[in-house]
Amino acid sequence: MEQQLLRTLEATCIQEELPFCTAACPIHVDVRTFMACLAKGDERGARRVLDRTMPFADIVGRICDEPCRQACKRLEAGDPLAVASLERHCVTGTAVVLKLTKLPELEGRVVFFGSGLASMIAALDLARKGRSATILTTDREIGGSLRNFGEERLPLTVLDAAVEQLGSYGVNIIFDCQMDPEFVEYTLNYYDAVFMDRDWAPIDDFCLDCRHPDPLTLEVDRPGCFTGGGTGPDGYSVIQQVEEGRRAALSIERYLQKVSLTAQREREGACATRLFTDITGIEPLSLILPADPVAGYTRQEAAGEAARCLQCQCLECVKQCAFLQTFKEYPKTLVRKIYNNQAVVQGTRTANTMINSCSLCGQCTLICPHQFPMAEVCLTTRQSMVLDSTMPPSAHEFALQDMDFSLSAVAAMFRHQPGKSSSRYLFYPGCQLAGSAPDLVEKTYLHLTRHLEDGVGLMLGCCGIPAHWSGRQELFAATMEDFSTIIQENGNPLIITACSSCYATFKEFAPELQLRSLWQILEETGLPEEKRAPLSQPMTIHDPCGVRKEPEIRASVRNIVRQLGMSVAEQPFSGELTDCCGFGGLMQFVNGPLGEEAAERKGGRSSLDSLAYCAMCRDNLAASGHRVAHLLDYCFPAADQADPLLRANPGFSGRHENRARLKEQLLASLWQEASALAPEHKQVVLTIAPQVRELMEKRLILEDDLQKVILQAEQSGRFLEDPQTGHRLANHRPVRVTYWAEYEVLDSGYRVHNAYSHRMILPEGKKV
Repeated sequence: MEQQLLRTLEATCIQEELPFCTAACPIHVDVRTFMACLAKGDERGARRVLDRTMPFADIVGRICDEPCRQACKRLEAGDPLAVASLERHCVTGTAVVLKLTKLPELEGRVVFFGSGLASMIAALDLARKGRSATILTTDREIGGSLRNFGEERLPLTVLDAAVEQLGSYGVNIIFDCQMDPEFVEYTLNYYDAVFMDRDWAPIDDFCLDCRHPDPLTLEVDRPGCFTGGGTGPDGYSVIQQVEEGRRAALSIERYLQKVSLTAQREREGACATRLFTDITGIEPLSLILPADPVAGYTRQEAAGEAARCLQCQCLECVKQCAFLQTFKEYPKTLVRKIYNNQAVVQGTRTANTMINSCSLCGQCTLICPHQFPMAEVCLTTRQSMVLDSTMPPSAHEFALQDMDFSLSAVAAMFRHQPGKSSSRYLFYPGCQLAGSAPDLVEKTYLHLTRHLEDGVGLMLGCCGIPAHWSGRQELFAATMEDFSTIIQENGNPLIITACSSCYATFKEFAPELQLRSLWQILEETGLPEEKRAPLSQPMTIHDPCGVRKEPEIRASVRNIVRQLGMSVAEQPFSGELTDCCGFGGLMQFVNGPLGEEAAERKGGRSSLDSLAYCAMCRDNLAASGHRVAHLLDYCFPAADQADPLLRANPGFSGRHENRARLKEQLLASLWQEASALAPEHKQVVLTIAPQVRELMEKRLILEDDLQKVILQAEQSGRFLEDPQTGHRLANHRPVRVTYWAEYEVLDSGYRVHNAYSHRMILPEGKKV
């Protein structure tokens, strides 16, 4: 990933944008954190927030005119938060927590005419940065217009404490100055920079014109001279004094450093924010008023009012995505880690698992107010890391072996309809339906041959999407080329897909092919008469992520459901917002627990029984304990009328067996062809307890793998045997993975007690 792309992506994510209240505050007080602290009773934490951002918090916190309040998002669901009253509660009840540091002294002398709040703040900021700061005032005390607030709102002791605070940072205050034009001119020439406080009455009597300062820098027509404060068009504003004092201090600091006064200052003062916060379903809440308006909020009342804060942030994608929640990331932080991961030259790439765990379903992009392309980032990163050999093959190896099996002579085939020499249509059920419910593949194919004219061919195999998801672009391109060649050589028939992933793959990567979804065809041809009787209660439909962009297919499915006499209740995250079951992007192969979480999340969207029309959605939801059926279960019911909601997940080994047996059965029953001889290891008969099968499923170990281990061990005599139990332990390494089996010999086969695998290469023992 190039750095420029990183910056573009980071700018797309708005999670780190300012909350609405903070953006509206000219000095960007972190109101969100302030409220969070108060809500949990952390008064010192709340005071620390003010001390960090609000200069002279004991003054400003008492009299702030809270422009943030009208920007409060809570205003859209009740009353806005009482920010100023809560600030007053905080500063009157809790002493200073955070004393800001002072930097070493620097050259550069700054003088401040007038001692209003703007001068006080500018002097404090510059003194903290090590500059020499002197306040000149004709008054006998500081504060200017602040002293008009009265003792009840702003006690004089607080202003006296401000004098001490200024002194502690080295600010020199000269009271009772006798100002005349000559003195002012001399002072302007003596100091390196000057600030004129417009809260100071005689300012317009001097030779310096302070009426039209630059709105960004506050510089006037004489270099090094700045102005601010005073009464604005809407009267005296405390927060305006603060903002202009702080803005002037920054301009003066830049002036003294001889750098640009204007560069990168777009976010100073009140500014816009792109933050998005969804308030759908938020209960409107009214303002909590203190029982004693004079005394103000009690600790408990303040906590209650602060608890009304919505804690605005944009985590719309994270709220719905198991992947982002598991890794505790949002897109901006995630792409930073991906960038750093790719930049590693020597060392461990710690983000590989994260990069490979995304399901690539695209739900987050649709949810995001700015369409952050999370799936695209993860996929292109996988592709680039595969190309430069920095992505280990182990993460996706099992899935690619599974794909290879589906494309092998054991499971793949192409045939024209029996009695036909060409095909106008081609039924392509996909590897997952063939592995999950082979009987439904056969019934669906026979139905199509009875209702479509000019021949319906059948092709078993895999579309190659696992290669694409894993970043193996060369392998994926070769798989697609082989598929397209077969299609073209057989007259380019209209492909009818039962799998949403196959449909999406062919549509995107082979647009020259003719393509329809099985559901569109079934809607047009009608359903068989022997369809299953509808359930009395409604079900919920789980759309697969492969049809996120296919409203026509989703509509056909629902029309078929209505034809079956079934009723459905839609849940919020269906249609284009549907989530992945954990199969997409090879999530369940890379990160099993996350795949299980994704399936559980999808299945848990509704308490109703579930209806899926993707084989992997059905199987993964069934594996997570949900009652779920495939739509074809109701279109083509089994002869024994077993409840399809209880059909078990076949597991990886079961899918392999089902694909191989489907080909064998179809060749024998429809085309009267003898199947090829099964490999020798298939003659090994295994007895496997359910708990061991569950363990094999989690460890991605096939029954086929264990048959090979045991066959080799028994033929070679290379195994370890426990003399007490009679259990034997043997291993076999067909490619990169070493498989181990603990088993015992039975009269008619072998009982498996345990199985595991690893990628270590065991050294050969020395010969003696």
